[in-house]
Amino acid sequence: MTRSAQAREAGVFGADLITASVITPDVVSACNEIEVPYILSSLSPTEVWRAHEMAADFVKITTTETLGGPPYIRSLLEMLPAVRLMGADMTMDGHASYLEAGVEVLEFKSALAFPELVEREAWAELSQQALEVVEARNNWRVNQSSTKVRGSRPLPAKKRA
Repeated sequence: MTRSAQAREAGVFGADLITASVITPDVVSACNEIEVPYILSSLSPTEVWRAHEMAADFVKITTTETLGGPPYIRSLLEMLPAVRLMGADMTMDGHASYLEAGVEVLEFKSALAFPELVEREAWAELSQQALEVVEARNNWRVNQSSTKVRGSRPLPAKKRA
């Protein structure tokens, strides 16, 4: 979404989270008004910092693989350690390396092929794919040492102005 009206409408319909495809002050203002967490999308370190400065709950790195994959994520977090990152368009095979690099939220989109599975009514396969994602994340969390600097943090609650 790119407009405040879209964010407000999503809020009326009960959205728990808003994702903006660009860094837009209008959407940020609307999300703060309706007290809904938001994710702003970015590419460059400057855009990532701008989204962070606008108090995005997470900054979504679009075209993550094209930008350099996990090494790019590590580089961003070395420059901007306070930023909470989301990786976009993850694959089932490569997502663990992004978690290790410091991404806190993964977006799988087409890698999960949910629309195709729903269309075929392949409920068991759909459940299996979802279970694999959850198990992979849980296994990754268990294997992390308690001394690691970066870790998952709860989504902050928005404060009323």
